[in-house]
Amino acid sequence: MNILIVKYLPGREFSNTAELLNYAKENISKNNIIEELDLETSPPPFFDYGILMSYYKRNYQGKALSSDENAKIMAMDKLTKQLSKADIVILASPMHNFGMPGIVKLWFDAVMQKGIAFDYGEKGSFGKFKNKKALTIFTSGGEYSCKQVSTDYPEWDTYSFLSKILFTFMGFKEIEVVTSSTSNPHNKEKNMYSAKNRIEEILKNWKL
Repeated sequence: MNILIVKYLPGREFSNTAELLNYAKENISKNNIIEELDLETSPPPFFDYGILMSYYKRNYQGKALSSDENAKIMAMDKLTKQLSKADIVILASPMHNFGMPGIVKLWFDAVMQKGIAFDYGEKGSFGKFKNKKALTIFTSGGEYSCKQVSTDYPEWDTYSFLSKILFTFMGFKEIEVVTSSTSNPHNKEKNMYSAKNRIEEILKNWKL
């Protein structure tokens, strides 16, 4: 299996999410090929005018691009090609302000290209990555519910929802989310232990 790890761990050695990700990596057999993308050191591009117009011209209008236009979306295309080759994606980052860090959303924006990750048919949009699987791992500084999202506490976990929506839109076959609250020192060890057990269970089910 080709496994792509997309990580944003600004806390580095102090990161609780890094601890969970390292546990996952320890439980992946050496028969798999792992590639890592560090969004902190290699941030994805954002849609400025030049990138947006080039992307729209090529992916929506089907027109050839000039060398300058191709250069504008080269970084985005590189990330999309990297994702296309992966059988499994492991996304790991902390929760920021009840949701997905902006730099992680930038990665999704870069790789969710029309004609590659999704397209349109008679019944509307459909995902093209039908055989891929995704595991999102994150830790949070509070206890939040992911059963539904609302403005009422504790229903503030938008990270789980958005991650599932984006991977579903791209057609991923299986999508898992593992999270751990680390705010309460009395529950932190228990929550991290439960998260590690769930990660191990998922990886075994996926025969990694």
